[in-house]
Amino acid sequence: MDLTLTDGERAFQQECREFMQAEAPRGRVPYDESGRWVEESKRWQRTLAEARWAVPGWPEQWGGRSASPVELMLYEHELAAIHPPRAINVIGTGWGGAALLRHGSEAQKQRYLPHIPAADEVWCQLFSEPDAGSDLAALSSRATRQPDGSYRLDGQKVWSSIAMHADRGILLARTDPEARKHQGISCFVLDMHAPGITIRPIKQITGESDFNEVFFDDVPIPESDRIGHEGEGWTVAITTLMAERIGLSAGEGTLWGTGPTWQDVLDLYHRRRDAGLLPEGDQGAALRDEMARLHVQSEALRLTGLRLLSSLAHGELPAAHQGGRLANAGLGGVPPTARASAQIMSVRKLASDIWGQDVHEAVWRLLGPHALASRGEPEAVDDAAWQRAYLFARALTIGGGTTEVQKDILARRVLGL
Repeated sequence: MDLTLTDGERAFQQECREFMQAEAPRGRVPYDESGRWVEESKRWQRTLAEARWAVPGWPEQWGGRSASPVELMLYEHELAAIHPPRAINVIGTGWGGAALLRHGSEAQKQRYLPHIPAADEVWCQLFSEPDAGSDLAALSSRATRQPDGSYRLDGQKVWSSIAMHADRGILLARTDPEARKHQGISCFVLDMHAPGITIRPIKQITGESDFNEVFFDDVPIPESDRIGHEGEGWTVAITTLMAERIGLSAGEGTLWGTGPTWQDVLDLYHRRRDAGLLPEGDQGAALRDEMARLHVQSEALRLTGLRLLSSLAHGELPAAHQGGRLANAGLGGVPPTARASAQIMSVRKLASDIWGQDVHEAVWRLLGPHALASRGEPEAVDDAAWQRAYLFARALTIGGGTTEVQKDILARRVLGL
């Protein structure tokens, strides 16, 4: 495995590192119901956009740097090192942007892309429904064609992240109920301020309300906001889902690439050990064994990423593998027929999500009774950030494609079962 970088790649990394270290916000606004974190995130997004670091993988004309896949991996590493604020427009810079770059008309690109990098318009995703989660093609929300060519939307979506803060949504709706389920779907850009939309936040186990139910009652959609041809929404959806799954497994954090890193976990372990707070006896020995196992797995995941970096650096992977890498960095569209890309995404997401849950199970045992202390209580460790991470980790094997779906993809497409 040869990880030698070119002079240009080293210069890219150095410029990125210097910017991140100089501009990273000092201190953090806690995530709470006040919404102050939203403004902090938007300020950080604007800072990134002004220096073309919000979407470095996008073409320069849309605010990016036309960065290569290798450069995007370097970018992700430098971004993770500063523990950036919680992202508010990851759907816009990630999978929504990917769909527009690959499938959008020139008019749609001109209208929507300039407002995404600085979070001038925040995006959400409107795919899942109460009866269409893992089997997304079973969705029933209906966009009915009108005599003037526009559409009227009725139905419901659920688990829509950031919908309460969104200005735009990337929407899948059924436009031909008589067609086969994958062929009767169209994709739209939805104005989240249009009449007829009702948003209800869902209280999560963490106490937060990232997810939402969204209801549509005769919502107007102009024909010009349909992405691609009518009935070809599933093709756009594949681009979006591939970008989402890559985005959820990229990064160095233990929670979909964000949140505490493995190094943060090791630092916590060492702090507890030095303070004499580790479990004793058999429980302590079992915890040490678990930490060793998780460290080996962390290295395996890291080395897998380095293998990919080495292959990309030397052009050993076809373009299909490269599409959508680091979706949060704004790499443009993903070929929907890229079977190899789907395999790589499923392996990475499956392994990293299960590992992330195991990490936070171990942290819970490491903290002992202190894990139960909530934010603001004197016994809380790191202001209960680990408690929040443990609770959030339940979502890892559900969101962006369940563990069962990923295993099915691997069984069918890799093992030929």
